[in-house]
This record gives sequence, structure tokens and C-alpha cells, in this order.
Amino acid sequence: MDGNALVLCEGAFATLNGKTAHGLVRFTKRYKILGVIDSTHAGRDAGEVLEGKPRGIPIYPNLATALQANLNVIKYFVIGLAPEGGMLPPSYRQIVAEAIRAGLNIDSGLHEFLSDDPQFSALARKHGVHIRDIRKPPAKKDLHFFSGKIKEVEAIRLAVLGTDSAVGKRTTAWKITHALNAIGIKAEMIGTGQTAWMQGAKYGIRLDAIVNDYVSGEIEHAIWQCWQSEKPQIMLLEGQGSLMHPAYPGGFELIAA
Repeated sequence: MDGNALVLCEGAFATLNGKTAHGLVRFTKRYKILGVIDSTHAGRDAGEVLEGKPRGIPIYPNLATALQANLNVIKYFVIGLAPEGGMLPPSYRQIVAEAIRAGLNIDSGLHEFLSDDPQFSALARKHGVHIRDIRKPPAKKDLHFFSGKIKEVEAIRLAVLGTDSAVGKRTTAWKITHALNAIGIKAEMIGTGQTAWMQGAKYGIRLDAIVNDYVSGEIEHAIWQCWQSEKPQIMLLEGQGSLMHPAYPGGFELIAA
């Protein structure tokens, strides 16, 4: 576990754009979530707002209130927003800067890389914190082209795909993984997005951060690594985008994995 975290989801919790925050409220092995920031639901329990079940995660109206309630124990400030296009809303800039000044490390799964922003990077250097852009593309030298080594993998692979975006593909994959392990069937989740990484998926990729020529090879490599290390009976492959909606990629490479 990386440490205690606050999740920023101002104005978007319990909406389609809040799906990263939703995933972290439901489950994460990477952080201990101590609160969500969204003034529109302040004072309520995040689990109760999300699915009617309290999870002991309070929603705060602002960063100052959240920090006051958790003095000196927060290490990470996670961007819980997943908007179309993956850009940071202008209204979020001030609160991200406040978090850096408060000494919090920033984790972001947006397509807009906060570590490349001159203001944020300068503040991070000044206050000795790190900005992790989870969707930054891997170096080309670290990518894998499809090789056929997936033929060595004997585990059953289940691709959880969907006919639209934000319909619960990742959540479904996690739930099936947890349920299988609970009844003694060894299962592993292969994550394909930034939220799965934030939830602590041991194996996977950030599919939409990878040059298309390498997507199949990177999926193959993640599955092969999982098989070599864990020997699960079943692997759940998190779907991305939509099989039918024209605005989103379909993750069709997962069908052949």
C-alpha cells in the first residue's frame, strides 16, 4: 500500500465523470482512502452516496476541512475525475495547487499530464512532492510487440467487455475476481486502465496510453507475466471503451488475448 489518500471529485461524485473516485471508494489495495472532496455531497458517507452502503469514507466540502480532520496523515491527493478527453477542469487548478502546497503527492490518471504543467511542476519541486501521471506513455524501449508467448498461458481468460463506456466493466471484473477467490478458485485481474492501477491491480497496462502497434503485445505480456508469477486458474481482463459506441475505442484486442 502506498499510503493514506484524499480523492478529488468536486462536482462529479455519483456522476459518470466520477468513475475513478467511485472505484477507489469501492476498493483499493494501493491507498487507504480517508475522504472524498465534493462540496455537493459534503457531510455524507461516500459509500452511502454511491451505492447506499456506508464505507466509513466521509465527503468533505474542501481540502482545508479534509486536512483539518486528518492532520499530518495524508500522503496522496488523487484526481478522482475521469472526464471525456481526460483534461483537468480549470476550476480544479487552485485546489491541486493547494494540495501541493500542503505537501501532498499528486496522482492523476488524466490525459493532461500535470507533471508537465509549469506551475504544478515548479510547486512540486518547491514543496518536495511528486506528481505521478498514471497515463503517461511508457518508453518505447520498454514496450512489447506481440510474440505468441500467450500460447504458454493455460489459464482461462474472461474478457469483460461492454456496449458502452462507463457501464461497469472494471467493477464487474473485480467483483468476479473477488468472488472466485472467495470460493477457492484462484483468479487474477488484468487491469487495462488508470483506475485499475490505482486500485492496486498487480498486472496490466494503461491501454489508451500505448501506441496502437504495441497494444496487443502489451496485453499479451501482462497476461504472460501474471501466468509466470501466479499461475491462476482464471484471469479477468478489464474491458475498455465500447464495442458499439462510435466515440470510444472498443478494446477488441482483448477478445484475442
